[in-house]
Amino acid sequence: MNEGHRPASVQKRSRSVRIDAQHFSVVGTRVSLRRYLAQAWQRRYFTIMESRARAFGSIKDTFLGKIWLVLNPFLDSVVYYVIFSVLLNFGRGMQNFVGYLVIGVISFGLLTRSLGAYSAIEGNGKRLVQTFAFPKISMILSFTLRNFIDFVPTYLAMLVFIAITPPHAYPTLTWLITPVIYLAIVPFCIGLSAIVATVVVIMPDIRFIINLFSRFWFYGSGVFWSIDMMRNKPLLQDMMRLNPGWATLNLLRNALLANTLPTWDEWAYLLAWSFGLGIIGILVMWANDQKIAKALVRP
Repeated sequence: MNEGHRPASVQKRSRSVRIDAQHFSVVGTRVSLRRYLAQAWQRRYFTIMESRARAFGSIKDTFLGKIWLVLNPFLDSVVYYVIFSVLLNFGRGMQNFVGYLVIGVISFGLLTRSLGAYSAIEGNGKRLVQTFAFPKISMILSFTLRNFIDFVPTYLAMLVFIAITPPHAYPTLTWLITPVIYLAIVPFCIGLSAIVATVVVIMPDIRFIINLFSRFWFYGSGVFWSIDMMRNKPLLQDMMRLNPGWATLNLLRNALLANTLPTWDEWAYLLAWSFGLGIIGILVMWANDQKIAKALVRP
């Protein structure tokens, strides 16, 4: 029997194709957390390439280029040094206030960049969302990786600065632990970025509160003053020690200036904050993924 004389039922059956529906979902519905993370993992190469392509974007088209990544935080440090050391004498009793201040300003800047994740999401997310569907946590991962890439030259310049500037903090073996400390706060930065970006994209007015929180967190983390200045206020000291910003700076300063390695308790506290906030941030973004997409494409 030739093709033209086959019964209609046979012809229809011969053109049918089996489709595995387990890889599809109804548009507008939330996928499982496992599948959400799997989708983010499948797009890891795009995330890495996108972050590398946008790295150092803040200094593009400038005359000094990457020098600004180093120059900006040091200029900030000079301003704080003049105000809080020269004028207000905050550095009294410290053996190396210059190093203390520079480490605080530069390292805390890495943490607070996470609070600006919403601007990067709003700037790049709208075009991506309109182009194809993807887990929005991928944008956070790209943003965080980009921040750490930008931070590398600043970190190296910080080490050189505290070594050559009196009273000199010469390199020791404890300096080798500082990259591990920075890696330990990666989940913290991911979680903080995810939470802030989710809340601000859905409720834009919150960005003004975020800016207020950023300043409060900065002044409350001992960037330019020591916890010993509150020795007569033990309650405030205990509250400050609970601050993950202060805990991070304290570990870095001890390793770079005091040649002291973090204790197991200090590691446990930092990692608990980091991975705890990282998990919460991922859950928040997963639960609101569709709301983020709708907010990004709204007129």
